[in-house]
Amino acid sequence: MSIATKKGDDGNTALYTGERISKADLRVEAYGTGDELISFLGLLKNICSDLYDEIEFIQNKIYLTNAYLASKGNIDDFSLKDDDILYIEKLLSQYEEEVGKLNGFIVPSECYEASIADICRTVCRRFERRVVELSHLENIDKIFLRFINRLSDLLFMMARVIAKRKGGKSHGFERKNK
Repeated sequence: MSIATKKGDDGNTALYTGERISKADLRVEAYGTGDELISFLGLLKNICSDLYDEIEFIQNKIYLTNAYLASKGNIDDFSLKDDDILYIEKLLSQYEEEVGKLNGFIVPSECYEASIADICRTVCRRFERRVVELSHLENIDKIFLRFINRLSDLLFMMARVIAKRKGGKSHGFERKNK
Protein backbone atom coordinates (compact mmCIF):
# COMPACT_ATOMS: atom_id res chain seq x y z
CA MET A 1 0.00 0.00 0.00
CA SER A 2 1.28 3.46 -0.89
CA ILE A 3 1.64 6.31 1.59
CA ALA A 4 -0.23 8.44 -0.98
CA THR A 5 -3.88 7.54 -0.38
CA LYS A 6 -5.14 10.56 -2.39
CA LYS A 7 -7.96 10.95 0.15
CA GLY A 8 -6.62 14.34 1.23
CA ASP A 9 -6.53 15.86 -2.23
CA ASP A 10 -9.71 17.80 -1.48
CA GLY A 11 -8.14 19.52 1.54
CA ASN A 12 -9.63 17.23 4.17
CA THR A 13 -8.04 14.68 6.49
CA ALA A 14 -9.30 11.89 8.71
CA LEU A 15 -9.09 11.97 12.47
CA TYR A 16 -8.11 8.83 14.33
CA THR A 17 -11.76 8.31 15.22
CA GLY A 18 -12.76 8.43 11.53
CA GLU A 19 -14.33 11.88 11.13
CA ARG A 20 -13.12 13.91 8.15
CA ILE A 21 -12.21 17.53 8.79
CA SER A 22 -10.52 20.33 6.91
CA LYS A 23 -6.74 20.40 6.97
CA ALA A 24 -7.19 24.08 7.95
CA ASP A 25 -9.07 23.08 11.12
CA LEU A 26 -7.54 24.35 14.37
CA ARG A 27 -7.40 20.77 15.66
CA VAL A 28 -5.12 19.81 12.75
CA GLU A 29 -3.01 22.90 13.34
CA ALA A 30 -2.64 21.93 17.01
CA TYR A 31 -1.51 18.35 16.49
CA GLY A 32 0.55 19.40 13.47
CA THR A 33 2.49 21.78 15.73
CA GLY A 34 2.95 18.91 18.18
CA ASP A 35 4.35 16.83 15.33
CA GLU A 36 6.76 19.63 14.44
CA LEU A 37 7.92 19.68 18.06
CA ILE A 38 8.46 15.90 18.06
CA SER A 39 10.64 16.27 14.96
CA PHE A 40 12.80 19.05 16.42
CA LEU A 41 13.12 17.04 19.64
CA GLY A 42 14.37 14.14 17.51
CA LEU A 43 17.17 16.37 16.25
CA LEU A 44 17.97 17.48 19.79
CA LYS A 45 17.93 13.90 21.06
CA ASN A 46 20.49 12.88 18.49
CA ILE A 47 22.93 15.71 19.21
CA CYS A 48 22.58 15.58 23.03
CA SER A 49 22.98 11.92 23.88
CA ASP A 50 23.19 12.65 27.62
CA LEU A 51 19.51 13.75 27.48
CA TYR A 52 18.37 10.99 25.11
CA ASP A 53 16.06 9.18 27.56
CA GLU A 54 14.46 12.37 28.86
CA ILE A 55 13.79 13.65 25.35
CA GLU A 56 12.40 10.31 24.21
CA PHE A 57 10.01 10.36 27.20
CA ILE A 58 8.86 13.83 26.11
CA GLN A 59 8.41 12.73 22.48
CA ASN A 60 6.27 9.77 23.56
CA LYS A 61 4.05 11.99 25.71
CA ILE A 62 3.60 14.45 22.85
CA TYR A 63 2.57 11.50 20.65
CA LEU A 64 -0.11 10.68 23.22
CA THR A 65 -1.18 14.32 23.25
CA ASN A 66 -1.36 14.38 19.45
CA ALA A 67 -3.38 11.16 19.40
CA TYR A 68 -5.78 12.71 21.89
CA LEU A 69 -6.04 15.86 19.74
CA ALA A 70 -6.58 13.76 16.59
CA SER A 71 -9.60 12.11 18.22
CA LYS A 72 -12.98 13.65 18.83
CA GLY A 73 -14.00 11.07 21.39
CA ASN A 74 -12.62 10.07 24.76
CA ILE A 75 -9.90 7.60 23.92
CA ASP A 76 -8.61 6.09 27.17
CA ASP A 77 -5.43 4.86 25.49
CA PHE A 78 -4.44 8.47 24.79
CA SER A 79 -4.17 9.90 28.23
CA LEU A 80 -1.50 11.55 30.29
CA LYS A 81 -1.17 10.87 33.99
CA ASP A 82 -0.33 13.16 36.87
CA ASP A 83 2.90 11.16 37.20
CA ASP A 84 3.93 12.40 33.73
CA ILE A 85 3.66 15.99 34.91
CA LEU A 86 5.43 15.15 38.17
CA TYR A 87 8.32 13.67 36.17
CA ILE A 88 8.57 16.87 34.09
CA GLU A 89 8.53 18.95 37.29
CA LYS A 90 11.23 16.73 38.84
CA LEU A 91 13.47 17.23 35.80
CA LEU A 92 12.75 20.96 35.88
CA SER A 93 13.86 21.15 39.52
CA GLN A 94 17.03 19.17 38.79
CA TYR A 95 17.93 21.43 35.88
CA GLU A 96 17.22 24.60 37.88
CA GLU A 97 19.53 23.32 40.59
CA GLU A 98 22.25 22.45 38.07
CA VAL A 99 22.13 25.82 36.30
CA GLY A 100 21.63 28.03 39.34
CA LYS A 101 19.82 31.33 39.50
CA LEU A 102 19.26 33.17 36.24
CA ASN A 103 19.68 36.93 36.48
CA GLY A 104 17.84 38.20 33.46
CA PHE A 105 16.62 37.26 30.04
CA ILE A 106 18.58 34.81 27.93
CA VAL A 107 19.27 35.55 24.28
CA PRO A 108 19.31 32.05 22.75
CA SER A 109 22.74 31.43 21.22
CA GLU A 110 24.86 29.90 23.95
CA CYS A 111 25.86 26.99 21.70
CA TYR A 112 24.45 25.07 18.75
CA GLU A 113 22.77 22.38 20.86
CA ALA A 114 21.19 24.88 23.27
CA SER A 115 19.89 26.84 20.28
CA ILE A 116 18.10 23.70 19.03
CA ALA A 117 16.58 23.26 22.51
CA ASP A 118 15.39 26.87 22.36
CA ILE A 119 13.78 26.20 18.98
CA CYS A 120 11.98 23.27 20.64
CA ARG A 121 10.85 25.63 23.42
CA THR A 122 9.41 28.18 20.99
CA VAL A 123 7.60 25.48 18.99
CA CYS A 124 6.26 24.14 22.30
CA ARG A 125 4.94 27.61 23.19
CA ARG A 126 3.15 27.76 19.82
CA PHE A 127 1.82 24.23 20.44
CA GLU A 128 0.47 25.46 23.76
CA ARG A 129 -1.20 28.49 22.14
CA ARG A 130 -2.91 26.28 19.55
CA VAL A 131 -4.17 23.81 22.17
CA VAL A 132 -5.39 26.64 24.42
CA GLU A 133 -7.19 28.20 21.44
CA LEU A 134 -8.77 24.82 20.65
CA SER A 135 -9.80 24.47 24.31
CA HIS A 136 -11.87 27.66 23.94
CA LEU A 137 -13.91 25.91 21.25
CA GLU A 138 -13.95 22.32 22.49
CA ASN A 139 -13.53 20.48 25.75
CA ILE A 140 -9.82 19.65 26.09
CA ASP A 141 -8.69 17.72 29.15
CA LYS A 142 -6.75 20.17 31.35
CA ILE A 143 -3.97 17.66 31.96
CA PHE A 144 -2.76 18.23 28.39
CA LEU A 145 -2.64 21.99 28.91
CA ARG A 146 -0.71 21.56 32.17
CA PHE A 147 1.72 19.15 30.54
CA ILE A 148 2.49 21.42 27.58
CA ASN A 149 2.92 24.44 29.85
CA ARG A 150 5.40 22.61 32.10
CA LEU A 151 7.15 21.21 29.05
CA SER A 152 7.95 24.63 27.64
CA ASP A 153 9.50 25.59 31.00
CA LEU A 154 11.48 22.36 30.98
CA LEU A 155 12.77 22.98 27.46
CA PHE A 156 13.94 26.45 28.50
CA MET A 157 15.92 24.98 31.38
CA MET A 158 17.13 22.09 29.25
CA ALA A 159 18.68 24.63 26.87
CA ARG A 160 20.45 26.30 29.80
CA VAL A 161 21.71 22.92 31.08
CA ILE A 162 22.97 21.96 27.63
CA ALA A 163 24.78 25.29 27.34
CA LYS A 164 26.37 24.89 30.76
CA ARG A 165 27.49 21.32 30.04
CA LYS A 166 28.89 22.32 26.64
CA GLY A 167 30.71 25.31 28.06
CA GLY A 168 28.64 27.82 26.10
CA LYS A 169 28.55 31.46 27.08
CA SER A 170 25.35 32.93 28.42
CA HIS A 171 24.18 35.88 26.36
CA GLY A 172 21.75 37.06 28.98
CA PHE A 173 21.00 40.60 29.96
CA GLU A 174 19.42 42.22 32.96
CA ARG A 175 16.86 44.95 32.81
CA LYS A 176 18.18 47.89 34.75
CA ASN A 177 15.72 49.90 36.78
CA LYS A 178 15.96 53.65 36.23
